[in-house]
Amino acid sequence: MASLNTTILTGRLTADPELRYTNNEKPVAHFRLAVNRFNKKGENSADFLNCVAWGGLAKVCGDYLKKGRLVAVEGRIKVSSYKDKKGQNQNWTEIVANNIQMLDKAPVPVNK
Repeated sequence: MASLNTTILTGRLTADPELRYTNNEKPVAHFRLAVNRFNKKGENSADFLNCVAWGGLAKVCGDYLKKGRLVAVEGRIKVSSYKDKKGQNQNWTEIVANNIQMLDKAPVPVNK
């Protein structure tokens, strides 16, 4: 049976993306998305999700995304495991983006 790992999230960036390059000069952008949700009592809270984009999409993130921008991220959920400094197994969950849509207008730069 085939399986499906696709997610679409809408939220705001909690900080500017961090654009870096691998040893092979492949661009990679890391950013965090705050996704609002309501609990059973109707109270608003948020989930904070780690996201990563690669290649040309990473460059777009570095050029156009800024803290507070409203975006839709389409991608897949990836869970990685690693050992921390104490030798304990830890899991890291992130969204590997394959499409990002900016849902608000870019802020107008203020000349100082």
